[in-house]
Amino acid sequence: MYSRDILPTLAIATGALAQDAVYTYTADTITTLDLYNVSNASPFQVYNESFTSILGDAPAISNILNSSFPQFHEAAIFFDESTLFVTSNQYASNSSSPATNNKAISITRLDKSGDSWAATVIEPEGTLTLANGGAKYNDGLVICDQGSMTAPGGLVFMNSTAPYTTTTIINNYYGVEFNSPNDVHVTSDGALWFTDPSYGSWQGIRPQPLLPPQVYRYMPGTNDIRVVADGIQEPNGITFSPDEKTAYITDGTGNATAPTAPRAIYAYDVITRGGEPALANKRMFAVPQTGLPDGIKTDNAGNVYAGCGDGVNVWNEGGVLLGKIAVDGGSANFFLGNEGDKMQVWLLNEKKLWQANLGLVNGVDGIDSARNGTVRR
Repeated sequence: MYSRDILPTLAIATGALAQDAVYTYTADTITTLDLYNVSNASPFQVYNESFTSILGDAPAISNILNSSFPQFHEAAIFFDESTLFVTSNQYASNSSSPATNNKAISITRLDKSGDSWAATVIEPEGTLTLANGGAKYNDGLVICDQGSMTAPGGLVFMNSTAPYTTTTIINNYYGVEFNSPNDVHVTSDGALWFTDPSYGSWQGIRPQPLLPPQVYRYMPGTNDIRVVADGIQEPNGITFSPDEKTAYITDGTGNATAPTAPRAIYAYDVITRGGEPALANKRMFAVPQTGLPDGIKTDNAGNVYAGCGDGVNVWNEGGVLLGKIAVDGGSANFFLGNEGDKMQVWLLNEKKLWQANLGLVNGVDGIDSARNGTVRR
């Protein structure tokens, strides 16, 4: 089911990004790219010269794993330098399952050995039905369970090792079922911030919604659940700035068949009222050129990365588009991490997994790969 391409190294990329090539750039090649050239077919597209500090002197991208089904779609959990977790897109179930409209979603653990990655589909024990987004959470993972026609969605804790036992964290808002939780971010105080769009209903895996599409904050220690944002058509990805003073939420319904539907990234100020955090001052942060923004993350310099219809787009904290790491077919989600002092981005591309090796971590003030999910007590 899986293969790792043995790929030649090219000094300069020419033509469209292909599966059977590794693309490596030198600094002089990067600086000659045409800024704002929307027809640029290279994998590293520079829209602002400051993007070169992220790319480094010789960025390279390679297709490291392939699959026969859309295995590399969501979650994108960087557990450590040698362990990653992903969830698949929906695919036809081998067994009849009316509760999920005969659809299945797999969770894959990726383990690195030497220079190679091995993909293992895991089968969690417990009540997890259709997984989507997730995050590192203390010694394990928190997974967004979209639910099914007969089971509510919610947040589920999963152990990071076999037998991957699961425990429901929360699956309702004061007795009312969530729609289909999509993405989750863990802040340093241990709170779980998650999005709940209505995707599950129109995908046929959930009943008609009982709640508006909203964003929630859940505090496990006090069992406090509250709505922190509404007025978003389909809240999708969520992340925070390194200092946790700004929240970013993606709104995704627009695509090639609905070009005028929302496909935006919104920014919010994180304020405190009555000793509790709240979101205020919603503002437009960015609208991607291609497709809708899905998964979203920040580096320690405050740059904002989002999975879009043409790959991973990168903006600075002021909303200036710095550049793109482009892959044919786009990337719904991705990992931000590091190997030693080098920054790495893994792009989930449905049936393909791409690995981009970029510049020194300190070139963008560092990538704290454990920041999302390491709780300060």
